[in-house]
Amino acid sequence: MSVGVATVGRVNRTGPGPADHLGAYVDRATASEVDPASDPEAARVRVAMAGESAPRFRDRLVLERAAWLARHTDRRLQDISVECGFRGYDVFVRAFRRELGASPSEWRANPTTWEIDAPGEVHFHPPDGIRLPARTPHDDTVPVAAAYVDAFSPHPTVAPLGAG
Repeated sequence: MSVGVATVGRVNRTGPGPADHLGAYVDRATASEVDPASDPEAARVRVAMAGESAPRFRDRLVLERAAWLARHTDRRLQDISVECGFRGYDVFVRAFRRELGASPSEWRANPTTWEIDAPGEVHFHPPDGIRLPARTPHDDTVPVAAAYVDAFSPHPTVAPLGAG
């Protein structure tokens, strides 16, 4: 269920919009020469994006922003689609329906969460930012990455089923 690379495009405006800024941010985070020491924020985003392609990540966040605007403003939905960088209102409606289960107007009448499921739990944060998972837990719980490694790495005391 991807919005798709072709869904969100650049729209002729007087200047760069939020979709352009988000695209530049994702491009910076996915650059092959990201050095965690020189750009820790980009490195953190790169880790948080695990499980999503850069285009999917960017498109999902732009669509989350559009849903948030639909829910919290009275702007016309066509204006929201243009502001968020969609090539056309029809493209916006198809992407919205695919990800949120209803057309923008139906969803606006009975909104649910504007967050779309994501493997890295990175979501749009109003008004124009993103929310990254905490760097470390503030309690005694095991971080998700460590729990994943522990759950799926070979362990010497775990025997295959049927091995006795």
